[in-house]
Amino acid sequence: MMLRRLLREVPEWDMASKAALGLGIALLLLLLMLGFLGPEPIQLPARIGAFGLLLTIQLLVLWGSRRILSPYHQAQQHFINGDYVNARDILEMAPESGQTSVDALVLLGSAYRHLGQFDKSRTVLEHALGLKLDYHFALYGLGKLSLTVGEYEAAVDYITKALLSGAPDVVQFDLGQAFYLLGDAEKSNHYFDNIRSTVADEPAQSMLLDYYRHQMGTGKRPSNRSIHDNLQFWQQEALKYRQTPYGAALQKDVDAMSAWL
Repeated sequence: MMLRRLLREVPEWDMASKAALGLGIALLLLLLMLGFLGPEPIQLPARIGAFGLLLTIQLLVLWGSRRILSPYHQAQQHFINGDYVNARDILEMAPESGQTSVDALVLLGSAYRHLGQFDKSRTVLEHALGLKLDYHFALYGLGKLSLTVGEYEAAVDYITKALLSGAPDVVQFDLGQAFYLLGDAEKSNHYFDNIRSTVADEPAQSMLLDYYRHQMGTGKRPSNRSIHDNLQFWQQEALKYRQTPYGAALQKDVDAMSAWL
């Protein structure tokens, strides 16, 4: 079974690892031949050498397989690349990869959200939270889902709990957005102020934050260059969630910024 697995994986190795493995196997066969069929004085040293080389080959196998990702990590890579369909399909079809693990469930729930499968997303994320109470990624996933479908008060509740449970500060952007959509400018500005320097490295978020602050009368409107460079991202988000209140609100914001160009 292990040999069959190795034969499946070796073609996916890099060339250097495959060459090293081939050379190692060739030397191992030579040492085994000398160890059993060679002149008697060199049989014992050859066998000892074969044993040492076998350990080296095992290390080579581990090194060569370093890039062979588990199904979960394959799905994660697809998700990062924006390929939510393949991420979902891998997680659905590979229970042995940790389908019931919390992280895999959170990733699957997030993929469902991006694909507009909101009921499935909620079911999976609630299951994840049931497996690991107060897990900040599961709480944030439910908060992001609530924000996406227009349940802004629920989004505030989940994301606040996620922050208290250890979620990174950057999720305050979503919290500020939820308060903005609820019409609570004071709390929205509070969280946007907290996160402003952090999202500076995220141009699309930074542009929308500036837009929100301008609409609330607490900041200048984003520059035309910033709008030009980042508006497409939010247009795609609005299109993705066009059947939800969040998508409709985002489309209005996109239209308003488009009119400034």
